Amino acid sequence: MQKKSANKRLKTAGCAVLIAASLLSVPCYAVRVQPIAQDGVVNQMYGTDEQEMQLYRAVSQAVSEGKKTLDYTFKTPIKDKDTFIELCRQAIYQVRRDYPESFLDNHTDFMYYYDQNGYNRVVFEFGYLNLSSKQKQELLDEVDRIVAQGKEKTSNTVELLQYFQETLRAKNEYDMQAAKSDSDHYPTAFHAYGALIEGKSVCQGYAYAFKMLCDKAQIPCWIVTGYYREPHAWNYVWLDGEYYQVDVTWDDTNNRASDSPYFLAGQDYAKDYVVEDNSAPGVLAEHSYFEQNKTQIQKKDTAGQEKGSSRSKSLSSSARA
Repeated sequence: MQKKSANKRLKTAGCAVLIAASLLSVPCYAVRVQPIAQDGVVNQMYGTDEQEMQLYRAVSQAVSEGKKTLDYTFKTPIKDKDTFIELCRQAIYQVRRDYPESFLDNHTDFMYYYDQNGYNRVVFEFGYLNLSSKQKQELLDEVDRIVAQGKEKTSNTVELLQYFQETLRAKNEYDMQAAKSDSDHYPTAFHAYGALIEGKSVCQGYAYAFKMLCDKAQIPCWIVTGYYREPHAWNYVWLDGEYYQVDVTWDDTNNRASDSPYFLAGQDYAKDYVVEDNSAPGVLAEHSYFEQNKTQIQKKDTAGQEKGSSRSKSLSSSARA
């Protein structure tokens, strides 16, 4: 067996981190909350063949168990090096988006190996944020508190999503200093811990925090990466049989209300966003939730008026992903 070393570090600044970053790792006591099963909801986007799905399952299990390393051997070697590396990276990226409750930092090294049959083995090494068990539990407790309080104050899923947006905007502010630097110097700003505990984060922190709240409330939610003016991270949610976009970062920056057409946005208000491949679970609704709701109300009002109603209204490549 041959192995080579080619340590590659992907550095990012500002909102770019999730795109060029690595695997999240879930501490043993952080239990993944799956969304309630609903027709049309995609709970796993990565994996178009059995080999990809097996790798994803292995990585996600390692993450769920809080392991620091994973040594994985492929049943069928892959001939092309770039294809092999990209497969490993995409598995990491997807697990990262699926498990925001992790405390892994933004760097994961992986060594890959090959022999005469092709590339057949990868060893991941996961690095964690330098937080104590008490600090990690503080974040989980804060998520529990916000969700419990939100459920007491709201009567339906839409109102609860609005409550999450309003609470996150009130607790957090965009960290310009971290955005101009990188996650090496401001690690928690790129994590839900920065958004919900320290009160300062970049877009990745907003997106992580919003998904953690939705996961706890069992509302289907995804972290989406791509571009909006710059490399960016935001969320999709599944509501009333449609996907809607949530971008609390820009809601906060632009002081947008939770009933604006930019919150729970459809295609009409998300046309300037470019979604990274394999990042979004599906296609957004045609219109924003509140715009669509407003149109439906107006149609009902018009119908009522027409009827006279008064009702209104193996290469050891330390590749860093």
